[in-house]
Amino acid sequence: MVACLLLLVAPLAAKSWRVTDFQDNILVDRDGSAVVTERITLRFDGEWHGIRRTIPIEYPGPNGTNYELFLKVTSVNDGSGGKLKYESSTSNGAHDLKIYLPDAVDATRTVEIAYRVRNGTRFFKDYDEFYWNVTGNDWPVPIDHAAATVKFPDSPSGSMRAQAFTGVYGSAQRDAASRVEGTEAEFETRNPLPMRGGLTIDVYIPKDTLQEPSALTKFLWFLGGNPVVFLPLVTFAGMFALWWYKGRDPDPGMSVAPMYEPPAGISPAEAGTLLDDTIHPRDITSTMVDLAVRGYIKIEETEEKVLVFTHRDYIFHLLKPREQWGADLVPHERVMLENVFADSNQTRLSSLKNRFYTAVPVIRQDIMAALKRKGIYLLDPESANGYSIGAAVLILLPFAIFQSLGWANFFNSVGLMIVSVLLSAVIWWLFARVMTAKTVEGARTRIAVLGFQEFMNRVDAERLKIMPPTTFEKFLPYAMALGVEHHWAQAFAGIVKDTPQWYAGPGGPYVGFNPIFFSSSMHSMAGDMHQVFVSAPRASSSGSGFGGGGGSGGFSGGGFGGGGGSAF
Repeated sequence: MVACLLLLVAPLAAKSWRVTDFQDNILVDRDGSAVVTERITLRFDGEWHGIRRTIPIEYPGPNGTNYELFLKVTSVNDGSGGKLKYESSTSNGAHDLKIYLPDAVDATRTVEIAYRVRNGTRFFKDYDEFYWNVTGNDWPVPIDHAAATVKFPDSPSGSMRAQAFTGVYGSAQRDAASRVEGTEAEFETRNPLPMRGGLTIDVYIPKDTLQEPSALTKFLWFLGGNPVVFLPLVTFAGMFALWWYKGRDPDPGMSVAPMYEPPAGISPAEAGTLLDDTIHPRDITSTMVDLAVRGYIKIEETEEKVLVFTHRDYIFHLLKPREQWGADLVPHERVMLENVFADSNQTRLSSLKNRFYTAVPVIRQDIMAALKRKGIYLLDPESANGYSIGAAVLILLPFAIFQSLGWANFFNSVGLMIVSVLLSAVIWWLFARVMTAKTVEGARTRIAVLGFQEFMNRVDAERLKIMPPTTFEKFLPYAMALGVEHHWAQAFAGIVKDTPQWYAGPGGPYVGFNPIFFSSSMHSMAGDMHQVFVSAPRASSSGSGFGGGGGSGGFSGGGFGGGGGSAF
């Protein structure tokens, strides 16, 4: 029996692959464009059919824009000049190559990929920089050896410097040699790179060595990365027709009047979302306070002195173990608890940085899915966004056809183009933001939320005196989600005198509890939570490995290029 199992397992164990060598030869032209030739040597054990190579082409740009790397593959061969069959596509912000390797059975094969990058060099005020992720940090196998050579067209006008980083994404390890000689910079790893480890190179280039692209060229690059050119009249006609037939809300048959409680079965996050059909950060962070109010967690605020500065942090204590989580927990609340307390029953907010961001899309989806299940929408926000985007595509299509066929030139007047883009974008946005359509029940539920918000904004002390003493903390999460926590707290000044049991301040229990100060603390905590929840490790096109003065910053995975690959 054991022998049979070994016979079955042996072929699986024998099937493997690795990257034995990764060589980059990069020629940087005078205008900063570059021709990159990747020579990848791979060892296959067992039967394989080829590899995939993925290179990111979209990066965060300044002020929330998108920076697109204009990359064009010119050839793919076997390292000896023989052409290889490959498939090229672009998806999820990356250029994907599927390369077929004949007879990749217990063999060593070489793949040579050549491509041109128009805007891979970055130009700063005092220096220029070629910051390039040679191998990428997404290979699921080790890389035995990696090296790169970068050649520049002319001798630098000053001192050119180079540095290299190795390891997994974000690592500042420097297990690679770098050398500059004349117009060349050479890099080579000293030891194998681990799985998901990469080689990133960084060349500091003195000013006037390269010719910086003109403002017009940069502007055209911006347009290429942010293609939103369409005419205002057609935009208005298309969006108005779409709104008239799909996006109009029904008449709820009632007006806003003060409501002393939120609508039944609507959580704080759902109530906040209903106001403008958008899930704001405060809708998500208010959920943590709501879970504390309901006895699931306790929040402890801490302060730590670092020199003359005070660092604020929060410790979340799980009061109910998982086996005691009840049916009152809706999906987005359960996801939040599972991700905050993934490792233990006590978590610091700061420890969730660069970790919790993966849960945010799931929480957002669960909030919207709950509203759909409750019959709130005829056309939910996600579908409305799809319709709006689809309308934008249909509006742009005839102009793209006219431009590609040479029937018209929409780029002959830069000023008119800018005005048209801005005006069209405003028109599209105004219609897109009201494209969501609710059911009659959904419209009435929104009216009820607005009525509850009105009550929290205008509540008088006399009414509060006859309400239960827990009213302040019970509805505080709703006040935070609806953006009226300060008004809500002011109404309870002098009425509520005890600190909520689910909260502990940095100095112990409050002496002379003040709801206004407490709501400010909750507002600050919500801001801190938002910053931590959305923080994600990602390279940015606007940063620099050398820093402002040509120093020694940077990390593995920084700069352009990168990505990874796999075998199939």
